[in-house]
Amino acid sequence: MIEVKDAAGLAKAKAVEMLGQNGSLEEIEREDFKGRDAWSITLGFPPKFTPFTGIAMDYKRFLIDAETGELLAMKLRELASR
Repeated sequence: MIEVKDAAGLAKAKAVEMLGQNGSLEEIEREDFKGRDAWSITLGFPPKFTPFTGIAMDYKRFLIDAETGELLAMKLRELASR
C-alpha cells in the first residue's frame, strides 16, 4: 500500500521526468480509476500568459495506483467555469 505522502512524491518525480517542471501540491483525492484504487494528485505549474484568459495556472492530475505506486494516467485538470 502506497501512503499519500509517497504518492505525492511519485507524482512530483513524474512531473519532473515527463514535463521537466516542478509542480506544487494542490489537491489529493482517492478514487477508482478503471477498476483500480488510485491516488489522484493534482499539481499546479507556474502561470502562463494567454491572450484570451490572461495569466492562468496550469493544473495536472497524476493518478497513482494505491497498491503498487505505478503511474496510471496524467490528465489536464479542468477548472469549473465561474
